[in-house]
Amino acid sequence: MYPKLLHIFGPIWIHSYGTMIAVGFLFFVYFLYKNPKRIQLISDEKFLNLLFIGLTSGIIGGRLIFVIYDWELFRDNFWQVFYPWVGGFGILGSVIGVLFSCYIFLKKNKINFLKIFDLVGVYAALLEGFGRIGCFLAGCCYGKIADASCTCSVVFKNPEGLAPLNIPLHPTQLYSSLASFLIFLIIYFRSKYFSYKNGEIIFSYLLLFSLSRIIIDFFRGDRDFVNNFYLLSYYQLIAIVVFIVSLISIIYIRIKK
Repeated sequence: MYPKLLHIFGPIWIHSYGTMIAVGFLFFVYFLYKNPKRIQLISDEKFLNLLFIGLTSGIIGGRLIFVIYDWELFRDNFWQVFYPWVGGFGILGSVIGVLFSCYIFLKKNKINFLKIFDLVGVYAALLEGFGRIGCFLAGCCYGKIADASCTCSVVFKNPEGLAPLNIPLHPTQLYSSLASFLIFLIIYFRSKYFSYKNGEIIFSYLLLFSLSRIIIDFFRGDRDFVNNFYLLSYYQLIAIVVFIVSLISIIYIRIKK
């Protein structure tokens, strides 16, 4: 598709993936900043500090997971690990990095982290949905070869992208994007029109996020399978753990008096 949008100078380009992440992040920040519950829970100054910590840890966590998962891409040139325009980021790693670092910050500042995480859980899927559009434009996270019965296959022809060229593939990036926007709508209306206990929203988001990852990964063409785990990728194994933990957490929150 269109992995590069605008040349700046030398090896520096504005990439479509980073652009879509930025668009999603702006929507995420705007809606979260304007949320009345956020205003009651955390000051503007601490909120901006939280955003900086979350953004930094999300970038580091996402990059770390991507590098571990696609180490062959960096084996012969380690310093490219620090070039964000080479390769990409693992969204699952970003989610884990953001949650962990923000938990530490909120706990240190004695702010109810479950209430903040519930607000984050409302809009997190919106950010992810735009990010997956960026994946589609960059050609990463591509799907398996689609058979003749598939009416929604896509053919990548740009050699600068990461997807195999000139063969019909499942557009798994768009599957993930559509799933993310659907999750956003479900979580948004769940939080707006129904009562919930602290922690239910963030774990509901993680539950749906991990479930969509488990299912869509079966259509991915760039998976590395885990030894002794039939047909499961490393990301699926992590997502299964997240799903189980989220489900148990929701049940515990509901039965807790």
